[in-house]
Amino acid sequence: MALYSSPPPARPFSETKPTLLVAWWITAFCTCLILLRLAGRYIRVEKLFLEDKIAALALLPLYLRIACVHVVLLYGTNNAQLDGLGLSAEEIDQKVIASRVVLAGRIFYAATLWTLKFTTLEFLNRLAGASMKKAYLRLIILLRCALVVSFVAVIISDLAECQPVSHYWQILPDPGPQCRQGFAQLLTMGVSSAILDAILVAFPVPIIVSTRIATKRKVLLVLLFCFGFLTVGITIYRIPKIVEQQGDQLVRSMWASVELLAATTVANLVALGSFLRDSGAKKRKFRQDPNSSGATTSRRQGQTTTSDWDGTADGGQHLKSDGAGWTDEARPHATPDSRPKNSERSNSRNNSQSSGVRGNCPTDSHDSLIQRASSRTPGVLEPPHPRPPSPVVPAGMTGLQRR
Repeated sequence: MALYSSPPPARPFSETKPTLLVAWWITAFCTCLILLRLAGRYIRVEKLFLEDKIAALALLPLYLRIACVHVVLLYGTNNAQLDGLGLSAEEIDQKVIASRVVLAGRIFYAATLWTLKFTTLEFLNRLAGASMKKAYLRLIILLRCALVVSFVAVIISDLAECQPVSHYWQILPDPGPQCRQGFAQLLTMGVSSAILDAILVAFPVPIIVSTRIATKRKVLLVLLFCFGFLTVGITIYRIPKIVEQQGDQLVRSMWASVELLAATTVANLVALGSFLRDSGAKKRKFRQDPNSSGATTSRRQGQTTTSDWDGTADGGQHLKSDGAGWTDEARPHATPDSRPKNSERSNSRNNSQSSGVRGNCPTDSHDSLIQRASSRTPGVLEPPHPRPPSPVVPAGMTGLQRR
């Protein structure tokens, strides 16, 4: 089968409208995926990584491309059987505009895909940096150069196939298949995109296998990266399909939108998967500050340690949070029955301080925390202070208390 062929039949806008709606829907869905990634990352770490910023940058060519697709599907290009249709001067001008815009739309389409590939590559750069192997870092540099060179090749193939360039938007007479079908750009972009996607899928597998994480986790990560073969399969399928349909712009725009959806999903799948599994980088919920007051510490730890305190209520011993309990403990004249309880309270507090598992109870009041701080014994890490001498209790007072 010859690569170039006669133009496909012209289509009215009623036939292209469903494809245009699908293209807009896919654009909106890709936007939601990228925004969900950005929001999830910022909520977890309160900053955006470099690959997140690159993913956000992909929104610009994405919307420039859909704007071009809207004009192209609305007016139609010169890649159609237009002889004998009796086109008016206005319709010819509209098709001239669409034939020019389709060249820009193909460049924006490639820019979106290549930006998403850079997103994946920057994530692999962080992964390779963590492995501390120079071979991986050198391969990252080579892949960056390959992305730049291949993108330039796609632009050249888009603009240099037809000479003179003005024949790209010539309507009547037929400028020839090389000026209206754009198969050079289709093949150049498809082959380079499939090869790069396959490399980006295979690159992190040795790094993941060499780590010391559990085997189940390794298999899960490898499967997530293998979703990149989805874009490879779509690219391999759509190229002969478009050639078979004589380069019909309707079919070409439809498969381009499908490939964009798959590429956006693959580029954000690892990040969104880490959010769902509650793994990956995240901010610390609180930071222990030795100079802060007990009330501030309890407020910081209240949300993160509530379940620990609930577990203590079930199987452990409660610490009194009212002011009376801590005041009784600080009294010098305690009855013999209350001394074991006070010693048990002090032992439980010392154990909780030494283990570092729990802080102050989130339900304690501010006054009880102040009283607790005044009656608390110095910890192991605190600087030693001389103890004041014990008060001398007269013998007669003991006899009166026993009575």
